[in-house]
Amino acid sequence: MCPSEAKSLSECIFRSYGHSYDVDWVYHPEQIAEKLQNKLYYSVVGIADGDIVGHVGFALESKEDSVGEAGQAVVDTRFRGHHLFTSMKKYLAHWCAEQSYYGIFSEATAAHPYSQKANINLQATETGMLLGYIPSSVEYAKIDKSSGSHRTSIALFYLRTNSGHQRPVYTPKRHWDVVNRIIKHSGLSGKLTEAEERKAPLTSSAELRVLLREDHNQALITVDTYGENLISVVKTLLDTFCNIGANCIYLDLPLNDPETGRIEGQFEQMGFFFGGIFPNKRVDGDVLRLQLLNNVEINAGDVSTASEFGKGLLDYIISEKDEHHRG
Repeated sequence: MCPSEAKSLSECIFRSYGHSYDVDWVYHPEQIAEKLQNKLYYSVVGIADGDIVGHVGFALESKEDSVGEAGQAVVDTRFRGHHLFTSMKKYLAHWCAEQSYYGIFSEATAAHPYSQKANINLQATETGMLLGYIPSSVEYAKIDKSSGSHRTSIALFYLRTNSGHQRPVYTPKRHWDVVNRIIKHSGLSGKLTEAEERKAPLTSSAELRVLLREDHNQALITVDTYGENLISVVKTLLDTFCNIGANCIYLDLPLNDPETGRIEGQFEQMGFFFGGIFPNKRVDGDVLRLQLLNNVEINAGDVSTASEFGKGLLDYIISEKDEHHRG
């Protein structure tokens, strides 16, 4: 897709979703065009009679990324039922392989199994489940403390398009088995490695980033570098996010850092539980995502899966939630 076609994409999304689509920039052709021009976003589209009637996006955080995230999967209501999504994503996978990207990361709704089945048919594999990820309404602009009910979960998927680089994976021992299953099932190049005893003291201050996504009532804490104050800083941030009504709080930990393998349940004591792993989310390693629900109740029966492997992941995540969920 070219930047000059941005208006046609906005029109396609409006025909399909009205004003309800949960990403605002898709309604602004100038913002779409800017993303395409910056080479951090690529679009595969389906065309009929000169109009865009289908779209799958591929987003990068930086030009050095080895993996991108597929999103904004839209098919015009007039063209649904003709496997247009499958055709577009197959083309995206082929393009990614030619461009030497390791793979495509994506999210699929767990409100029903059909989107998950479409990913599985493309040889994508589940790497986690985020419970209650999508709010019942995403049209509000500010965090609403009453919006915790009826949230929809998502399944995380990874489609490998090239072999990744060999790398160590340091995971907390409590999640060793499930991470090992994900690595083997997805054909990843990471190797589970036991962290050796620390030979030098940690720095005093951890380095982390914080993102608050108000349209989804979510907060994300990303740990870049461990420090002695990490546990206390995360606890303070967690209390702040819960007090302002964030329903889902995520903690991303670098799996290429031995410190992640030395964690012994401190975050679970706060209410975090396993969410999944993001293969090659970083150029030099993978990410472990922990999740925490605040005033959100999710039962296994609310979450659909499309494979036995996905069902096993869900069972593990639900058991972790039931053990550590803070309510």
